[in-house]
Amino acid sequence: MNLLLNQQDLYTPGDQAVWKGRIDGEQRDWMRWHQLMECTDLMVNPDLSQSVVFLGFCSDEGVVRNQGRIGAKDGPGAIRNVLANLPVHFSSKLKLKDAGDIFLKDSDLESSQLTLGYALSSILKAGGFPIVLGGGHEVTYGHYLGIKDYLRDGGHKIGMINLDAHLDMRALAGGKGNSGTGFYQIEADRKDTDQAFHYMAIGIQEISNTSGLINYAKSKGTQIVERKDLVPSKLNAIKDQIETFASEVDYIYLTVDLDAFAAPYAPGVSALAFNGIVPDDLFFDLYSAIMGLPNMKSMDIAELNPYFDIDARTAKLAADLIFKFVNRF
Repeated sequence: MNLLLNQQDLYTPGDQAVWKGRIDGEQRDWMRWHQLMECTDLMVNPDLSQSVVFLGFCSDEGVVRNQGRIGAKDGPGAIRNVLANLPVHFSSKLKLKDAGDIFLKDSDLESSQLTLGYALSSILKAGGFPIVLGGGHEVTYGHYLGIKDYLRDGGHKIGMINLDAHLDMRALAGGKGNSGTGFYQIEADRKDTDQAFHYMAIGIQEISNTSGLINYAKSKGTQIVERKDLVPSKLNAIKDQIETFASEVDYIYLTVDLDAFAAPYAPGVSALAFNGIVPDDLFFDLYSAIMGLPNMKSMDIAELNPYFDIDARTAKLAADLIFKFVNRF
C-alpha cells in the first residue's frame, strides 16, 4: 500500500508548468533541463529506474523553532528556477524527474517529516536516486525516516555526511525537533533500535557550535572535519577519511546545508556563515570524492532562503552542486 495516501493533503505531484525556460534547439546537444524534465506522481507507484528524482520539502518550521531567518520554505522553487535552464550534459541513459513537493500544515513539522520519509522511500523502492530540495535542515530527520523505511530489515548500516557549519545535534527543545536537532534525533533512534550511528560532519566551525555540543557529538562517535582543516595540505587525508567512512557502511546519505559556504557565495541562507567554505577547486575536489562513493544513494540541499539571496547566488550554487552530481551519475 502507498503510505502517501494517508498524507495526501501534504503532497502534490510534479507540475510540468514549473519547468520552462530558454530554448536553443530541439536536438539533445542544444537542450536545457526543462526540455527533458518529466513530472511524476508518487501516488501511482511510477517506474523511476535510471532516474534522478527531485522532491521539494517546503518547510521552514524547524528554522522558526530554531530562531533562524524565515523563508527557506520557498527554497525548492528557487532551486528549480535555476535548474530549469541548465544545459544538458548528462548521459542519454539518465532521466530527470520531478516528483513534486511535501508541504507543511498547521506548523505540524512532524507530519511533514513523516510524509517526506514515505515519499523518499517510495522513490528508492521505485529505483530512483532522490535529491530533496529544501527547505530548512529539518529535512534531515525526514530524509532519514525514508531511508529507514526503505532498509526495513534493520541490518544495513547508514552513513551520513553533512556539509555544514553546524553539527545539528542539539537536544530537542520542549520535546520538539527543529532545524538543529536532526542528528540528535537520528542518534537517539539508532540507539533505541540497537543500530550503530555513523555520522561525518565537514565544514564545522567552532564559532557556530558550543564546546559542549562538540564534545557531545564526539562522544557519540561523530567524525568532525573543521572548516579550518579544508586546506591543500590536508586534502588527501580528508578524502581518505571519507572513503574509509563510506567503506564501513552500506548506504551513504549526503546532506548539504548551504550555510556551510562563505557569505559572498551563499548569502541566501537561514543562518549566515561569514567565513565558511569557499566553493573553489579544492572544495570541488573534495566534493568529487563524495560524489564518487559507490554507495551514495540519496542527497538533499538544505537552508536556501531566497528572500535573502543576492542575484540568485545561493540558488546557483545549489544548482551547480546538483549539476556536477547529475553529470557524473
